[in-house]
Amino acid sequence: MNQRVMLLGSDKPEIVRALRQRPDIQLQVITRTAYAGFYDECGIAYVDSFEDLGQVERAAHSLARAGLPDRVVASTEKSIVAAGLVRSLLGVPGPSFEQSLWAAHKRAMKDRLRAAGLPVTDYAQAGCLEEVPRAARDTGWPVVIKPVFGAMATRTHRVASPQAFARGLREGRYDDLAARGVPILVERLVDVTAEYHCDGVTRRAEVRHATVSRYFTIPLDTPPEVDSGYVVDQSAPIARAILLLHRKAVRALGLQDGVTHLEVFETDRGPVIGEIAIRPGGLGIPRMLWHARGVDLWDEFLRAALGEPMSPPSHGPNPGIVARTQLPAAEGLVRKASALPGVLEARGPDHGGTANVEVYFESPDEAGAESTWRQLRGIAGLKD
Repeated sequence: MNQRVMLLGSDKPEIVRALRQRPDIQLQVITRTAYAGFYDECGIAYVDSFEDLGQVERAAHSLARAGLPDRVVASTEKSIVAAGLVRSLLGVPGPSFEQSLWAAHKRAMKDRLRAAGLPVTDYAQAGCLEEVPRAARDTGWPVVIKPVFGAMATRTHRVASPQAFARGLREGRYDDLAARGVPILVERLVDVTAEYHCDGVTRRAEVRHATVSRYFTIPLDTPPEVDSGYVVDQSAPIARAILLLHRKAVRALGLQDGVTHLEVFETDRGPVIGEIAIRPGGLGIPRMLWHARGVDLWDEFLRAALGEPMSPPSHGPNPGIVARTQLPAAEGLVRKASALPGVLEARGPDHGGTANVEVYFESPDEAGAESTWRQLRGIAGLKD
């Protein structure tokens, strides 16, 4: 049966490719003019920003005049709340405006998680940079400051003290954060010994699949072009604790159908939730999990958005440790990385979802995975 799908998106290649392969889908698109070329032969409306919900509402109503959508898909972090608004306005199944807000607005999200008794670091919201010291009096210093809307560690800063904040403000160190024009989340900085993520698939409010992975290095200290990590032993105590947190977080946010990406800090007090998103993780995480577990998170994301059943895994779990790394693109790097023992796949910018070289590899144990990761860094000319 044909479906009319309204996509709020940019240039996410996974979603664009998947939708183009579906002859049963009539596509309507809300996007920015910079991405117009990705959506030939589609009904299309433009916005300057998905954060301008007035523009989004007008664009959605404009496209809906050609027929109401059966489903609405948000392919980027920035469009999650906007897609929830469109669903609520047009009566389309899927996460509502309120549910989307809980999963994208970091303060609203933490309010829900804390109310459910889940561990989150102390936090407060500031209306602008000048209000950060007031908010930090509630959380205590040192703090991390970030926009209430945003993906990964973009525009995120550690601040040690009121004096350090005042100095950074004078030097323009936080101008990128101020330019976002949204409130600022102020979080008490926790002493992190390791950082993990749990990626899951939820159907009818039940977690049907979840996998715990660990970053080789803390993301806040790691540029995106060298981001890396590996799937851990799912029977390890820390993995079991994170899987339980993931189930509780899904319940707290009222998530029904979709894909989740939960970030968790390991601390001396136990695991603490950083945040959760209702979209696949970035920087090669979905492809790593496909190699490790046979689950295609982008496919499951789209299936959930379209109201379709889950697909069975393409293969059984890999018995070893599966890992990934991003590396700065360089001539010959894909060939050199592919020749290394244990490498499952190396992809250049033309085939991956980033501007980097993406490498996926396996090892019998975590020590071997770390050794291969260091070898790959050496091939790319990176130093520890």
